Amino acid sequence: MTRSSSPHRDSLYPTRSSAGALLGQQLAARGYTNSILLGITPEGVEIAANAATAMGAQFDVLVAAFIKLGSNLAPIGAVAESAPSELDPDFLPSGALMGKLEAAIEESRARVRHDLILYRTERPVKRLAGRVGIIVDGQVVWPWRVLAAAKAAEQLGATHVVIATPVASEAAADRIRARRYAFVCPSVVVGAEGHPSPYGDAMGDTPERLRSIMIAHQAA
Repeated sequence: MTRSSSPHRDSLYPTRSSAGALLGQQLAARGYTNSILLGITPEGVEIAANAATAMGAQFDVLVAAFIKLGSNLAPIGAVAESAPSELDPDFLPSGALMGKLEAAIEESRARVRHDLILYRTERPVKRLAGRVGIIVDGQVVWPWRVLAAAKAAEQLGATHVVIATPVASEAAADRIRARRYAFVCPSVVVGAEGHPSPYGDAMGDTPERLRSIMIAHQAA
């Protein structure tokens, strides 16, 4: 007996650019004018760029990476730029795991250092002191990367931090709100794994990464 294929779910947005434009309109409607949008690499870069255009704001990128104890496991935290790591408060490692955790954090920091060269050629982020920093990601299934990026923006002098994304899981949205960050998201989905195809113009990991690098360089 053959299994029936899972039902097709339509994309939430036809393109990343349209999702970014909608997000920018919602941010502008909330009065976030003296702000700089910070797209998290790689998924948040194109969306942040289009949101910034829609609201007439500045745009730049922040580099962040999840912390995982195994490639097939859900992330238990994240690091962004040079800020302290952000860890799931429910993750309580035993002594045997501490060494693996330290190694995983260092591996994530190595990815961040590598991507800083690719995306910003190691230049500093545009001036954040005294401004609103809006952290933008493509889809927030787990909150750790946007929370790590928020921590980095605060370290860089942002007076207020907003987290924004076109789509997020309900669990991630609850975690972000619990941390008292303003959260802007047009589509919050119930499923713990988020939406399987939020954008109709899905390109695959490598083309998307290359495109986001090109867009990031335009922000310089």
